[in-house]
Amino acid sequence: MAEEQRGKEEQGNFTDSLRDIQGEYIMLTELYEKEKSYGQRLTDMMKTLQDEVDSTISIRPDAIGAQCREAYLVSEAVVVLVDSSGNRISRPLYRLPAATIVSVIEECTPELRRLLFEKRKSESNKVRSLERVLKELKKAQATFKQSRRDEVEEQDEPKDEMKDRIEAKPVQKEQTQVAPRPSREGFAFKGSFGEKREVPGISP
Repeated sequence: MAEEQRGKEEQGNFTDSLRDIQGEYIMLTELYEKEKSYGQRLTDMMKTLQDEVDSTISIRPDAIGAQCREAYLVSEAVVVLVDSSGNRISRPLYRLPAATIVSVIEECTPELRRLLFEKRKSESNKVRSLERVLKELKKAQATFKQSRRDEVEEQDEPKDEMKDRIEAKPVQKEQTQVAPRPSREGFAFKGSFGEKREVPGISP
């Protein structure tokens, strides 16, 4: 009876152990997936930053944890190792162990920061230069427009003066001058048309 009880306990412990192992394996698999995902995301970030500065970054061999003479992080976030014989080995950063990925990123961060600062400073100077030129061009454009406006006003001014003069001058109506009619008392015809004489007027 005791042996049977002991067998059941051992079977139960075995089942519990299998269940625990299965649970640990599931959690370990999830951790592997997260490690791979995080490593890929960190690599993509480094790739973006390095593409921006477009520069190769030197890495201390100790940060790699491998026997090499030189190490570099080049474009596309690829780690290049140079051994003592001068042979080169390249591997994508995301394929390295998680500890190595973190070490490489910590090693490259100060240099990336410096390169990004220098590039931002250079771009800032370019933008200020463009702004200065743009302001000068705006001033020149405004001056040109004002000059053209003044020229148009000067050309229109004589026409306006002439119009004002015409409107200000009164219109004089032509008066027909009628010759005064001679008085009947002044003279009278006597005799033929070829002979005209002044004679005293004939009183009625």
